[in-house]
Amino acid sequence: MKNKVMIGAAMSIIILSIVGLFWMNQQKDNNQEVESAESKFGEVVTESRSYIGEVVSGPYVTPTITQDQIIISFDEVESSGIVNFDIENNEGTLVPMMAYITPSGRLFAGSSMCEPCRGRTFSLAGETLVCDTCRTTYDIETHEFIKGAIVCGQYPPEYMDLYS
Repeated sequence: MKNKVMIGAAMSIIILSIVGLFWMNQQKDNNQEVESAESKFGEVVTESRSYIGEVVSGPYVTPTITQDQIIISFDEVESSGIVNFDIENNEGTLVPMMAYITPSGRLFAGSSMCEPCRGRTFSLAGETLVCDTCRTTYDIETHEFIKGAIVCGQYPPEYMDLYS
């Protein structure tokens, strides 16, 4: 009888240890996911906002281009929520770009190209970024694919690191 109690106690300790380790690992993974999502597009640059119940399509703006900088008005991005613009690459091809404010107040600036469908503009809809051509949707904060054309979902808009 004493051996059964000892074995039962040992098994309970082992099971509790495994559950505890699993729980701690889940907490660590959850914290890393939150940090990753929060830092995906850099630091907070303005107040948080909500696009819930809205579809925001941005105007085209003309950037000022110097030797090593592409300059657009932050005030225009902030007031519109999203803006579109084109830049000419070294081969003379116009490359579609966009800048928008995430709900957490971060600035995304980068490509505005849905590669497979060749869509060149996106809209903000609730907590999603939506290709205006194929309607593929991505999480507005992380650009993780949500729904739509699976082939398009593999090529979300690319963030251009403003500070490197």
